[in-house]
Amino acid sequence: MNKDLLELLACPECGSGNLTLLSDPDFIGVACSSCAARYPIRNGIPQMLPAPLGATLREKNTYLGRLRASRVEGKETETENIEIDRFMWEHQLYNWGKEVIYRDSKAADIFFSYTEKGARALCQFLKQRVGGVDGKRLLYVGCGNDRLVSLPLEQEGAFIVSLDIVSEPLEDLRQAGVQNCVCGDARRLPFQAEAFDVVFSKGSVHHSHPIAEPLGAMARVVKRRGHIIIAEPSKYMLSHLHRLLLPAGLGYPTPYEDAISAQEVIGILGKEGISRFQIATLTHAPPGTPAPIARLWERLGKAMPWLFNRFAFEFMVYGQKT
Repeated sequence: MNKDLLELLACPECGSGNLTLLSDPDFIGVACSSCAARYPIRNGIPQMLPAPLGATLREKNTYLGRLRASRVEGKETETENIEIDRFMWEHQLYNWGKEVIYRDSKAADIFFSYTEKGARALCQFLKQRVGGVDGKRLLYVGCGNDRLVSLPLEQEGAFIVSLDIVSEPLEDLRQAGVQNCVCGDARRLPFQAEAFDVVFSKGSVHHSHPIAEPLGAMARVVKRRGHIIIAEPSKYMLSHLHRLLLPAGLGYPTPYEDAISAQEVIGILGKEGISRFQIATLTHAPPGTPAPIARLWERLGKAMPWLFNRFAFEFMVYGQKT
């Protein structure tokens, strides 16, 4: 982990930026001088999770076993702590996605075609709105293993930090060459206030209800006159249509997902000092749409956005901090 990244981090327990790197035989990681919390660094990734979540990783395999069994039996898991259950479901979702893609070539083709299209559109939209990324600090919240966004922006000169609550996809990113990855909770972003020029997310906010928490955290860490972009599936598309088009398992949600609207995002960000909103479309056609229909849908969407944007699969909300 480099020094520039350390200067951006803050303790998720107390919010202090008074952090130091420790490297000794017993512990390699980040230590908070204000509250004495410690966060290990594994495979070059600082594990900046709130203490209750970090502690549960020792029991991860046992917990995931119960989640898999509950899915097979069609039962809900019993839990005393919703936050831990939500955290473990995110691990399970990543594992399921990998399993489906590896065993089903059709699912793999759908996934990679869809992610490539969305990544290209997001990067283009972002660069247009912020006037280029060279020399700017960017935070990608809920990145998963999306190298198609992180790597191109990094190669164009951005100092981009990729954050996810699950460490395994971040390890994928590191192996692909992405430099700065942080494991942390979107609702308690482990960064100092106004640390980034641009903060953005793609398809992750609807995993973190109530969404006022991650959106408020994103607004806190973006600079004044900085930029926020939130890309999300539309309510109708996420809830109904796209699941009919996907191979079994690829669109399986966690119990904590719930679709959101552009109006909800704007309403919350407006209370956090974000303004100058614009709404755009990331992708018109849902993943799994037959290729000829998808191509026509996208062309019509670009030609007649006033009509087809209302039927788009994913929207984007852009705003600027005043």
